[in-house]
Amino acid sequence: MDSSIILCDHDLLWDTELKKELTNENIFIGHADSIEDIFPFITIGIIVCSFDEFYNFIECKSSLDMHHAGSKTSILAIADDYSASDELTALSLGCFDYQLRTVPVQIIAQRIRNRIADISLDKKIYYDKDTKDIYTDGCLINLTRRERDVLDILLCNKGLPVAKEIILKEVWGKGFSGSIRVIDTVIKQLRQKLAGYNIQIITYYGRGISIEIQ
Repeated sequence: MDSSIILCDHDLLWDTELKKELTNENIFIGHADSIEDIFPFITIGIIVCSFDEFYNFIECKSSLDMHHAGSKTSILAIADDYSASDELTALSLGCFDYQLRTVPVQIIAQRIRNRIADISLDKKIYYDKDTKDIYTDGCLINLTRRERDVLDILLCNKGLPVAKEIILKEVWGKGFSGSIRVIDTVIKQLRQKLAGYNIQIITYYGRGISIEIQ
C-alpha cells in the first residue's frame, strides 16, 4: 500500500468531510479509533489527529518507523483553537503541519495531497543481503529467482559495470547454452518493477551493466 491517510480524530463529522474531499484520489483512507488500530497498516502516508492527542501519535510514529522498514509516516495536527506555542511544539516534535479545524477542508485536503506527492518522490528500496529480498515501504517486492540473483550481483558491485558474460556465468551457470540476451530480458523486468524508486540500472555498451542507488 503506497499511500494511505489514517484519520484519528474525535470529530467524525469533520473526518467525513475531509474523506469526501479526498474520495477521488488514488489514496487509501481509513479511520482508527486508537493507536493500536494503526499498526495493521504497513505503510502510512499521513496520520491526521487532534492536537490534544498528537503526543501519543508521535510515539506511535516512532514505533511504526522502527517496526516497518521504509515507513514514511507524517503527522498532521488539527487544533480547535490557535496557539503559537502549540504550533511550535507540534512542528518541533515532528508534525509536518499544524492546522485549525476552522480552516476550509479543501485547504487541508490540498496540504495532504502535497505531502503525499513529496513522499512519493522519495520512495526508497531496502535490500536484505542474506535473503536477497528487496523491500519498499516495508513491503516485499515480488522478484523471480533470476531477477534476485542478477540484482544481487549488481548490488554487490554497486557503481561498477559488470560484464554480461560474468552475470550469465554466475546466474545461469557454466552449462547454459542459451542466448546472452536473456540478461536483457531480466534487466528490463527489473527496471519495470523498480521504476520510480531510488535505484537506476544503467547499461554501458561494451562494458556491462551497473546499478546506482540515489
